[in-house]
Amino acid sequence: MAGRGGTNLKNDYWPKDLLLSILATLPAKSLLRFKCVSMHWRSLIINPYFIEQHLEKQQKKDYPQLVFASRASKPDMVLESMAIVDVEVGDEEGTKVRKGFRRSSSSICHLPCAHCFLSNSCDGILCFFGITSVFVYNPGTREFRTVKMQKKGFSPVFSSSVDFFVRIFPKDFLVGFGRDQVTKECKIIRLFTPKEENHIHECEVFTLSSDAGASWRGLGEVAYFIRAAQLPVYLNGALHWILDIRHANPSEVIVSFDLHTEKFQAISHPSCYSEVSDRSQLKHMELLPLRSSLCLLEGKYYWPSRQLNIWIMNQSNGIWEKLFSINRGLTKNGIPLACPTAELKDGTFFVLRNWKNLQIFDPESQSDSEVLIQHEKYVDCYAYSESLVPLYGEPLVD
Repeated sequence: MAGRGGTNLKNDYWPKDLLLSILATLPAKSLLRFKCVSMHWRSLIINPYFIEQHLEKQQKKDYPQLVFASRASKPDMVLESMAIVDVEVGDEEGTKVRKGFRRSSSSICHLPCAHCFLSNSCDGILCFFGITSVFVYNPGTREFRTVKMQKKGFSPVFSSSVDFFVRIFPKDFLVGFGRDQVTKECKIIRLFTPKEENHIHECEVFTLSSDAGASWRGLGEVAYFIRAAQLPVYLNGALHWILDIRHANPSEVIVSFDLHTEKFQAISHPSCYSEVSDRSQLKHMELLPLRSSLCLLEGKYYWPSRQLNIWIMNQSNGIWEKLFSINRGLTKNGIPLACPTAELKDGTFFVLRNWKNLQIFDPESQSDSEVLIQHEKYVDCYAYSESLVPLYGEPLVD
C-alpha cells in the first residue's frame, strides 16, 4: 500500500489496536479487498479475534440490514430469491436521519438447493434447507457450503404443516443453525421423526469445521415433544423452539438447545401459559428475536380484538414482561398480518404486513408509517448483520 508520493506505508506506522479498530468498522466487501494489501493485513483480517470484533461492531449499527426472502406463493415457504437491503442514512443538522433504502450488492438468486426453505440466520450466516440437504451461505464473504442430510428418518412421501404465519414447512423434521459461543464453531441441528413415529424426538448435529471428513453425529432421543413447522430462534449460543401442545409436562412450553453442551432444557416462559387449560393456545404462539433477547409473539384470536402481544424475556433473571401489542394484527379468520422484524433507535419497529409491505410501527400510538418497501410477491423479512465468519466452503458464483 502506498502513501503520498509513492512512499510505502510500513506496518510499524500503524499501531495494531488502532488499525484493528478502524478495520472493524468497514464492510466485509472492503475487508476482503484489503486482505491483498499485505500478508500482515491478511493475517489480521482472518484472525478469529478480529472476526468477532468486526461482528460485534456490525451488530451495534444504528440500523440493521434487512433480508427479504421471496416466496413463490402466500402459503408456501419455498424460496425463489433473496436480497439484502441497507437503510440509507443522511445527516441533518448533525443528526443521522433515515432517508430510505437501497439494495445491497449481496443477493442470492436460483439457490442451489431445490425446494429450499429458510431456517434461520446467525452471526451473518443464512441457513436454508431442502428435503435432502442443508445450504449455509455468508453473503458478506460470498462463501457457501452444502451438507447432505443422512437418510435416517426420511419419509418416502413429503408431508407438510403450517406455522403461525401460515407458512408451509416439512412436517417430519426441523433444521436449526447457530454458533457455539465457546469454540465459535458453526453447527447445524436436525430434529426428525423416525419412521412409524408421530412426533419429532431424535437429534443430529453437524459441525462446520475445516475437517473434510466431518459427518453428522447422532445425539439420540429428545426428551421434549417439539412442535413441528416452526422457525428456531438463535440467541447467545442456543436455539429455541416451542413445545407441542401434546407435551406431557404442562409447565414446560419453550425448550432451548445449548450448542456447546449439546443439551436440551426447558426455559422459563410467561406465567399465563403454565396451566394445562392454556396449552391449547400454544399453537397461537411464535418465537422471535428482538433487542438481542428472546421474544414470544402471542396471537389473540377473539374477534374483534385481532391483537398480537409481544413478550420479552429478561436475559439476567429469565422474567418475562409484555414489550408491546399490535392491534389490528390479525384478520377475522385469525391469520397474522404483522410481524415485527427489528427495533429502531427511537423505539419503533420494522413490521412486515400482509407478507408484502414493510412499514414502521409505533407501539405507543399504534400507528403505521407509509409503506417503505412493497413487494409483488410474498416475502419474509429478517434483521441481518454481515460478518467474516468462515464456513470452510466455496465462493458462490452467480
